[in-house]
Amino acid sequence: MAFLDRRFIVFLVFFLESSFSFHSLNSETTIIERDEDEKKVLENHAFEKLRFGLANHIHYYKIKKTKNTVVEQRSGRRRLYDHNLILRSIFRDRIHHHIYGSLGSLLTGASFIDFGSAILYEEGAVTVRDLYEDEFIRSHLKTIVATDINDPEYSHTRYIEIHMSDREPFPFSFNEIPYRLDDPEYFRILTRIYTTSEFTPLILRSTNSGPDLFYTVEEMKDHFSSILEANPYRTILYFFNRFIFLRTPCQSKFELIGTIDEKVGVNHSFSAWRYVDWNRRELSEAILPQYRYLQIAESRTKSVGDRLDSWFFVKGCQFQSRMRYFQNKISKSVPK
Repeated sequence: MAFLDRRFIVFLVFFLESSFSFHSLNSETTIIERDEDEKKVLENHAFEKLRFGLANHIHYYKIKKTKNTVVEQRSGRRRLYDHNLILRSIFRDRIHHHIYGSLGSLLTGASFIDFGSAILYEEGAVTVRDLYEDEFIRSHLKTIVATDINDPEYSHTRYIEIHMSDREPFPFSFNEIPYRLDDPEYFRILTRIYTTSEFTPLILRSTNSGPDLFYTVEEMKDHFSSILEANPYRTILYFFNRFIFLRTPCQSKFELIGTIDEKVGVNHSFSAWRYVDWNRRELSEAILPQYRYLQIAESRTKSVGDRLDSWFFVKGCQFQSRMRYFQNKISKSVPK
């Protein structure tokens, strides 16, 4: 019965938004490699938007004061701390892809960009601060970036202006983003600002913010497509709502490699993260891996042959992406 209720709600949100047909849930994948994974993500997104991301919800959060600030979604220290646990494990070489090997080797030196960071809540961008203050994670990242919109509709939602005039500077980078993140050229500019080359890995996050709650399904798909189009030569890890996606330069679409514990970080009914003993929480509580892609293991448990196979595959993938990059560069520079 719960399944039928969920499917009915999915259909209803498509009708309300008038921008997406139920038939397209069964169409060829556009942003995620496996049909069933893309269908699951699209259904979840439609369901989340209906519950938390319609116009009346947006208006409610804009006028509702929370701890003397106005925010569009509740935040809080350690709300997204499962991401910290996952990233620590990645950089400790505990999470391995069946083809690419250690995710840590793919993502070391990445730039982390958080979309919709609630920069005015409490001391500002609290879940980004949780990452920045985790010295082990920070040592493996090139930079950490908080973002927010500058909403002109209300004087108290000009988040960037208020932060610049009334708040202390962040110890990490921050940038203004548009309400709609669906322009490949914008993504090219944003990522070039915070990366050293076209091959620098990216870790992105949209959790309890605009793209994963307020966008329609079609807008969300455009968002993903723009990221893919703008960054063809990078490895990208994307924390999006409760899902974890991976795309390497060998691929044209994302893999859904796991989910986070939805009872904590994306729980909109109860501040569950405040009652978690984070000193004792295990990785197995934070992530449900897609075992077709991942295994959780210490590097020493993998055979030398498997590690060599992954190393050669990744090196070949990186070489091919660089060749494509320089070929495109040369073709653009040759007069027609």
